[in-house]
Amino acid sequence: MKVNEKRKIFGLSMTRKAWNNVLVYVILIIMVVFWYVAPPVKEEAESRVAEETVSADVIGLIPNDSNLRFIQIDQLKLVLNEQQWQCQAPCRLSEKAAQSVAENWLALTMEPTDKAEANLITEIYFRFAGGEEARVELYAEPELMIRLPNQQQNFRVKEFTASQLLGH
Repeated sequence: MKVNEKRKIFGLSMTRKAWNNVLVYVILIIMVVFWYVAPPVKEEAESRVAEETVSADVIGLIPNDSNLRFIQIDQLKLVLNEQQWQCQAPCRLSEKAAQSVAENWLALTMEPTDKAEANLITEIYFRFAGGEEARVELYAEPELMIRLPNQQQNFRVKEFTASQLLGH
């Protein structure tokens, strides 16, 4: 063996190839130690993302920061006047019932569904402070569903019945 082919480190003489093998094994041992001492955060991140997507599937119809001013359900017209929801004449609802219907629409939560809608109950129109308007369709079958016509998306209504939303 030639002198240039041997290396001496910490009093050990080995060839270059032998030292390369030692370095590879040392690095592998360090990686295994770190793998078991501090496992990757991937599993925790995946579970956190899964939890967020479950909670992200349930959404509200009316954003919290919106300034909803008007709701029309068939002939029923609810107007926000001095922080109170009032029914415009002619009205079949009491003041308390009108307030309850409006609060139900504001608190409505829903989740996306692939089911096809059937049996249209009514269309609901919303008007916001900036002059924006929105329309949704309320369906009775196969379950209480809301369809957003502009997005061509169906949502299953959670926690409310049709009578709570319509004031019947």
